[in-house]
Amino acid sequence: MVVMAPDREDAPKADVAAARGRGAMPGRVLVGVLVIVLTFLVFLPTAFVFIRALSEDPRAPLSTFSLDAVRESYGSLEIWGVVGETMAMSVACGIVATAIGALLAWVMARTDVPFKRFFELVVIAPLFLSPFIGALAFLELGAPRTGLLNQLAREAGLPSWISIDVMTFQWLIIILALHYVPYGYLLVSGSLQNMDASLEEASHINGRGTVQTALRVTLPAIKHAMLSSIIFVTISATGMFSVPALLGAKADFRPLAVTVYRATNGYPADYALAAALGTMMVLLSVVGLWLYQRGLRQSSKFVTVTGKARSRKRIELGRMKYAVVLLLVLYALITTILPYAALCLRAFSKSTNIGDFDLTTSVVRDVLAKPELKTALVNTVIVSAATAVLTVVVGLLTSYVTERMRFRGSGLLNSVAMAPLAVPGIVFATGVFAMYLGTPLYGTLAIMVIAYVASYLPHATRVTGNGFVQIDSSLEEASRMCGATRARAMYTILLPLMKPSISSALIMVFLFTVREINTAILLYTPDTMLLSILSFNFASQASLPSAAVVGLIETALMIVWIVLAMALLRPGNPYKRA
Repeated sequence: MVVMAPDREDAPKADVAAARGRGAMPGRVLVGVLVIVLTFLVFLPTAFVFIRALSEDPRAPLSTFSLDAVRESYGSLEIWGVVGETMAMSVACGIVATAIGALLAWVMARTDVPFKRFFELVVIAPLFLSPFIGALAFLELGAPRTGLLNQLAREAGLPSWISIDVMTFQWLIIILALHYVPYGYLLVSGSLQNMDASLEEASHINGRGTVQTALRVTLPAIKHAMLSSIIFVTISATGMFSVPALLGAKADFRPLAVTVYRATNGYPADYALAAALGTMMVLLSVVGLWLYQRGLRQSSKFVTVTGKARSRKRIELGRMKYAVVLLLVLYALITTILPYAALCLRAFSKSTNIGDFDLTTSVVRDVLAKPELKTALVNTVIVSAATAVLTVVVGLLTSYVTERMRFRGSGLLNSVAMAPLAVPGIVFATGVFAMYLGTPLYGTLAIMVIAYVASYLPHATRVTGNGFVQIDSSLEEASRMCGATRARAMYTILLPLMKPSISSALIMVFLFTVREINTAILLYTPDTMLLSILSFNFASQASLPSAAVVGLIETALMIVWIVLAMALLRPGNPYKRA
């Protein structure tokens, strides 16, 4: 009897196939678990928004079926006027934020601006400030009569027309846009970094100057990335509740998110109308998300990564260097330094009159002595930490399935995980509220964690997915060929290499959770109070100094988490070789 040995060339293929076969059953189990988790996290709450809009009782949708709320929302000219105002605010915000972000991205990617690393942090610094706390700070700076800047202008004898009023529609757009500038910067800078330098070099060789090259070569090449940024910011701004609720009150500006909140907090509360309005926001966001994905696909046609692009020649600013640095310092002053200075002055002074400032710690002591602050602080730490860990775990497993296993339905699974991008936070909270009403989870911290995990799952999935893309699959396959299971290969090979992505995702989700108001505003109870809701309640009660103190505590908490996450997840000696 003759036994034929396999060819040496076929042996590795056989080993890989055997390794894949060993992991097939655990892989199917993982996919099944993820399908169930994403169904309860994302699909069902979103479905309950539509069910609640069509029934008086979502637990008995057929017997309480009604189109009254849908007729009241979709058939009302007043509501469509609100939709128009909401879209005007959101689109304008997207355009302004993207224009500023793209200009900053061009300066950082193309010029020899000094202190580049420092100014890159300055550009994204607004991400660390809650949009509501930022709006509160701008209110302290630019309120018509009591704003610090307006008081300084009057003290200096400047004409009245130079004063500002942040409680107008125009300033609302500007303040929101300043918050979203880092998003525009990050979305556009990637295309600029990956763009083939030969396109711009050819333009310079043909005699075109820096400005002409930027307008005729660079701008057309990144226009789809800019369009994607505009759409992304527009979608996010459409669901913004806290800032318009604070700054739009004087002008009686009520975008859809504020209208949803008033429907649920009026007397009597009309949850069916709130859900019907929510379906309008979902449909608008779905269209925007489709355009956003289309823009991303189009942008890839105009961006090329070549070896030559890595040795890009920087544009020498010359004497303009000082003007550019001055503009970057002005940006830091407007978006970070002045807001935090205003918060500190407001927190440590009882008077709003600049001539009667009497620095005191009494406001801080009063806030720290309030029992609700301790409750809010403990709850915020628990909810934010739990949300960060659970979101990153689910996002990591989802990215692993879609990027490594690539089964037939992986695209659909990824789409479900990214779906919350199209559902504004306050609308998703409406679905979560309807889904868990009457269950033991209602009124607990768990329901808030569930809502937050679903809301920020797209961010964690995208960050961890990028991490998987950067790791060659041959490392994992080699481990599998040596007999390791999928779980062991992921634990010993992938996770150590994924530490930077995991750290980034944990930091990002925690920061977003600490400052989130849009989702929590419909789900909290006195026992589940959070710092973000406490600051909103203080501001609603005209207790702005107390709101400022809570805002500073939020910032301190975020800084502590960043330091801890970077310390615990920094590359250590055991994984240095990896």
